[in-house]
Parts: sequence; C-alpha cells; structure tokens
Amino acid sequence: MLAANSALPRARRVHVIVTAALVMAAIDLCPARVATDSANVIIGLLLPPEEAEAASLRAGAQLAVEQSKKEGSNASLVIRGRVGQWGADGEEAARMVLDDGAQALIAPPNGAATHLALQVAGRTATPVASLCADSSVSRTGTPWMVRIVPTTIEEARYLLATSNAEIPGPPGWLALVPDGRAGREVARDLNRAAAAAQRKLRRVCEVNSSLTNFESFAAQVLKDQPAEVLVWLDPVPAGKLVKSLREAGFIGTLAGPSRCNSPSFLAAATQASEGFMVPAIVLDAPGEARFLSFQKAFRQRYGIEADLTAAESYDAARLLVHILEENAPQLLPRAFPLAFSLPGATGELSFDSEGNRKISLRLFIVRQGSFVALEPDQKQRSSGKSVPQAMRE
Repeated sequence: MLAANSALPRARRVHVIVTAALVMAAIDLCPARVATDSANVIIGLLLPPEEAEAASLRAGAQLAVEQSKKEGSNASLVIRGRVGQWGADGEEAARMVLDDGAQALIAPPNGAATHLALQVAGRTATPVASLCADSSVSRTGTPWMVRIVPTTIEEARYLLATSNAEIPGPPGWLALVPDGRAGREVARDLNRAAAAAQRKLRRVCEVNSSLTNFESFAAQVLKDQPAEVLVWLDPVPAGKLVKSLREAGFIGTLAGPSRCNSPSFLAAATQASEGFMVPAIVLDAPGEARFLSFQKAFRQRYGIEADLTAAESYDAARLLVHILEENAPQLLPRAFPLAFSLPGATGELSFDSEGNRKISLRLFIVRQGSFVALEPDQKQRSSGKSVPQAMRE
C-alpha cells in the first residue's frame, strides 16, 4: 500500500493524551526522586516492546555499564518498557525516575517514546541521552538533553547532495518511510533535507509495518520508474525491500540511514545489498581504534557482531555515567549544555547548545557483503553500476 495511512483512532489518541496528563500529574504531586546513595550511578533505558532494535539497545547499554564497573564505577542499569497494548512509555519513564531511582535516561529511536521521556525529564530535571533522529526532539525545550545520533535531516541532506545517479529515469528521489507518526516525522525531515540540498524529492511512500509481501510492494514502487530510492526504514524491512527491488529489476541508486549499517540489514538484503549507501560519522585514527575495540568487546561478551545501534547505545550509557560521576545530583541541570568532548565508540561525543551532536559525515557503501568507506574519487561510481551482475541479468 503506497498511500499514507490514516491517523491514530480517536480512542487511541484520547488514551495517549489522558495517560500523559496522568503521568505529569503524578510527577507534580511527587517531585522528589527516590533517594539514592550519592556513590551510585543509575541509568534508565526506556525500551518500548515494539522497538525493532531492542536487543542492540539493551546489549550496548549493558556492556557500557559493565565496563564502567570494571573501571571502578558503581553503575547500574534499569530497563523498562510498557506492558500491554495500552501501556504508556511515559509511565515507565516516570517509574524509572521516581521508583527505581534512575538519575539519567536513555531514550530510544522511537520518536513517540522519546517525546514522553523528555516530558518526564523536563519535570524532574533528569538528563536524557536520545537515540532518536527526528528533528522535533531538539525542539522540546528540554535543556538537559543530548542527541547521540545524527539527525534525519543531516543524514538525508548529505546523501542527497553527494550521490550521483547515472541510471536514466525521472529526476528526483523516491522515499520509502514507515507508516504512522514515525513516517510523518521522517517525511517532514526528508523534505526539509531535500530543500536544503537543492534536490528534488519526487514522492514519499509509507510502508505498512505489517507488510509481508515485499515483492508486490516493490513492483508498485517501480511503476514510477525511479532512478533513486531512499529506503528510510529499520534494518530488517529495509534489507527485505532492497532485495525485492533488485529482484524486480531496479538498477538505480539505493541509500538509507546510518542505522542500516547493520549485520541484520546485510542478512535480509543478501547479495542485493551490493552498492547500498549510508552516511557515517567521520572517525579519526583514535576513533577507528576505539570502534574496533568496542566491536571486539561486544563480540567477546555476546558472541555476535555489533551494529551501529549497539555502539550508539553504548556511547549514550558511557556519556551519562561520566556526567553523573562528575556532577553532584543537585547540580546536574547546570552541567548543560555540555562544554566537554568525550571519546566514544562512534567518535567524539561533542554537542552544540541545543544538544545536537557535532559531526562530519562520509559515505559508506556495501562491497562484497560489507560496508566500506567510499573514497571521494569513487563517488561518481556510486550508482547502479555497483549492482551485482546476477541482479542485472
């Protein structure tokens, strides 16, 4: 289905509004947080049950806390996610702060959950490290928030401005986004990115979250004969759609967000991943060494390869532990905006006055089943020419 889905049912919207109001009321009635030993550092991870990358988020944060303990920190991790269809992420965020004694929160990539976590943070002066790329996160007015990930606008603008299609077809990118609120946020940011890059975004198509017939959807997409497609989805559905598009005969440019730099994307796309492009934060030599060290530690701890989401969750937890250890609880709000830079697995953790991360980006492309850095002189060759021969025959 290519048409945009309707908004949430009225009953669901009313429930969300009422739940948020109840959470805020509870915080106002009980503004004091649970008393904790000042030597303890408690991080709360908000993990909605539908979060596609929940395992990576959990593993990355857990590894960060474990390594902090080995270095002498008395850190611990609390994880909560709503239970049942009508549970509220805001309630779980409030419980972590008020009941579990969490002194800082990690907000997930899920935009709706992140906004509820920021509402709680705003009322309780609880620092938040957000993993949500939506530009709206920076406009919530929560001064003690930082965003670990690049924004959708930053990533899309870079992709649109640096890639060059060589396949004939109508000008402009076709974008595939999630359905519902998440898709609306992404579509808004992609349109802003296209305007900033002076590129045309021909059309935005929502991908139903329950989609199973990827082949049929891909056939509908190709009726527009696009030369360039942004696949702005979570790694697994992105990989499945990339595979279906290539098998349906698409030989144009395919690109997506940095979170698709993931073993799960490569496994879902198989050989069709060849030539798929994502943006990545530029790392200097020490940064590359830290990332490799993180990957080794993750592999030893869990027996699997780490993806970018796990590294970002790791950095979020390490940053919050550092902030909590360096500042007395009553002085935490004054620590923001952060004026320091901390070495992280995904590069230097440095932020502007609005809490957005200071970054430079470069292109990564899939070559023979792995993401590799694309050198500047190779950008002219980053189009459909990299599609496997088997996919062109």
